[in-house]
Amino acid sequence: MPQSTQRDNNNTKSVIIIGGGTSGLCAAYTLKKHGIRAILLEAGDRVGGRLGGDRVDGFLLDEGADFFTASHDVALRLCEELGLPLVRSMMKLGWYKSGRFFTTTPEQTLAGVISDLPALWNLGLISPRAIRASMKMSRTIKNRPEHLSFASNSMVAEIDEEESANDYMKRIGVPEDVRLALRGLLEMTMGELDEMSAAFALTFIAQIMMKTDELYVPEEGIGSLTHALADACGADIRVSSPVKRVVIQNGGVTGVVVDDGPMEADAVICTTTTSTTLKIIPDLPEAIQRVFRRVKYARGCRVVIGLDHRPLPPGWNGVLYPEDETPLLLDRSINLPACAPPGKSTLDLLVGRDRAEELFPLDDEEITHRMLADVRRHPLPPGSNLPGDADGLFTRVYRWPEALCIGPPGILREIAELRRQNSLNVKNLFLAGDCMRMPSVNGALASGEDAAEEVVALLASRSA
Repeated sequence: MPQSTQRDNNNTKSVIIIGGGTSGLCAAYTLKKHGIRAILLEAGDRVGGRLGGDRVDGFLLDEGADFFTASHDVALRLCEELGLPLVRSMMKLGWYKSGRFFTTTPEQTLAGVISDLPALWNLGLISPRAIRASMKMSRTIKNRPEHLSFASNSMVAEIDEEESANDYMKRIGVPEDVRLALRGLLEMTMGELDEMSAAFALTFIAQIMMKTDELYVPEEGIGSLTHALADACGADIRVSSPVKRVVIQNGGVTGVVVDDGPMEADAVICTTTTSTTLKIIPDLPEAIQRVFRRVKYARGCRVVIGLDHRPLPPGWNGVLYPEDETPLLLDRSINLPACAPPGKSTLDLLVGRDRAEELFPLDDEEITHRMLADVRRHPLPPGSNLPGDADGLFTRVYRWPEALCIGPPGILREIAELRRQNSLNVKNLFLAGDCMRMPSVNGALASGEDAAEEVVALLASRSA
């Protein structure tokens, strides 16, 4: 970097980043690489967002995301830059359907496929109708590798039409029992099938369900990337510092207003959810407001219980109940032994959709009680050892009012068109977040990186 650019950038009033989640941390880290120190304002009491990681008595807990796909190019590059070793997330899952348990493995080998045949049969995936629908879906996925990807250069917006995931599955003839199984998994992690676009759901199926042996996670969990980014970004990080308003005067941003009063800025990067963005920047152009009002988010709730024993049958990483809203059960210490002290493990319970909505107003103790009760309505897997309400070394409850941008039909195309017209930014205000790219952790990271690069270009042009 030329010395003049470095010197001039350091003489700016400030760059303010609103939001200390995935996108905000990546923006701060990118600015630091260009020699620019930012002030990062986070409304909550910790940074990280869906990449958040907690540390409790030697346990390393993930609060949101659990793995990266092979197409998470920015996430994988950041792990390499920050020295975070990756391991493959090979998960043996138990499924409870039609009154019985069966298992699937991620091994993409002939032996793995053969061992999965009973599970595939019980899920309805090898009936003649299901095979015909699967072939149609597979052809679409095979013909669109550059579109159906979480990569930063994904072209998914080009095929984002006004068709929901549910309507697409009906159109290609996916049988009802298969849709039920897919709904249980997709809606647990992605949102309502009736509200998400077909392109969004197809990307999930292509990159996760069809590449189960190409999922990766830092050996100390996803949260370790948050800690590494926060340590390396060089930003002035201020938690419990909500922004009340972004000040726009004469067509440009002059700063923000916080509880202590106004703060001046040469540039502002806003990485909050679209609902918060609309609230704190009511003067956004109508074209942006119209699109942002269409963006929807999925709710989620996660309970993590520390244990001195294995909660699931030997070798099982998780258990799913696709027929209802029973929580997904995970034992992360099977894949990530570094996340728990020797001889100990964790039980993660995850729920989304309407059930998460019902649980949100309750206190942590009641949420834990109800989620464990939901699981016990069914027979438990043979060999499992779930804790009682008051058992466990500790319990943590994480609520996600806006866990993940769902990507309603057509929204990705509309945002891409605004970006193509250079209509997403207001002079020295730059918008970032997962809805700016393919909704995902990688999309959030990529959008934060892009916004930071635009700030660097702005400051360099002023210096010139």
